[in-house]
Amino acid sequence: MIGGEILALLLLAAAVIAVVAPLLRDDAAEAERVSSAVSEVRDLQSRREMLLASLRDLEDDFATGKVDQADYSELRASMSSEAVEIMKQLDALDEAARKATPVGVPKPKRRRRR
Repeated sequence: MIGGEILALLLLAAAVIAVVAPLLRDDAAEAERVSSAVSEVRDLQSRREMLLASLRDLEDDFATGKVDQADYSELRASMSSEAVEIMKQLDALDEAARKATPVGVPKPKRRRRR
């Protein structure tokens, strides 16, 4: 009985160490920042793709007469402006990523032209 309890405690301790160890690394904050940035980019890209698909669907619905002119104009303007804002955010994130120099990653060497 005591042997089983000791084994359970050892397994629990191993699990806690496995979960906490990455948080104690020196580069954990940087890894979290990078992960967050990648997640934000993927979210924006997903939203952009959904908006573009919705715009295509709206065009089809308008062409087939399912949506009248007033609704079409309003929805198209709204979706288009949202898509533009998302694209601006993606551009800003891309520009920030280009300006940031990752720590420990050497810059690529330039090739000489012959």
